[in-house]
Amino acid sequence: MSQIGSKKLKYEIIPRMRNKCLQERGLVYRIAAVAFTKKGNFIDIRYNNHRNFMSHRKGAGLHAEQDLIHLYGNRIDTIYILRVGGQGNYLPIHPCKTCASIAKKRGIKIIPLFEEFNLVKEN
Repeated sequence: MSQIGSKKLKYEIIPRMRNKCLQERGLVYRIAAVAFTKKGNFIDIRYNNHRNFMSHRKGAGLHAEQDLIHLYGNRIDTIYILRVGGQGNYLPIHPCKTCASIAKKRGIKIIPLFEEFNLVKEN
């Protein structure tokens, strides 16, 4: 919890991200990402989405982190990611190589909330 300031906590990001993940049906991975500015101001929440007619291929969907970076670019300082199972349980996650590379080039930190908050893995 040390990296998330009180300004970020007031937005109750974990329940909001969880609800955003559960909105999308038909995805293998339900992942939400939330972006904040350097001052800790909330920017937006996005979730993994189908990209196009080719989205049935592995890796063809639009990742939440990529969507945020594409939309808000240099305004973003930190992105927090969360993966939710079909029952609404929290699951471990790390950014893919592509998302991590794009974020690194722009100086954006990607932090998995599962580790940050030590969320319980429910089966």
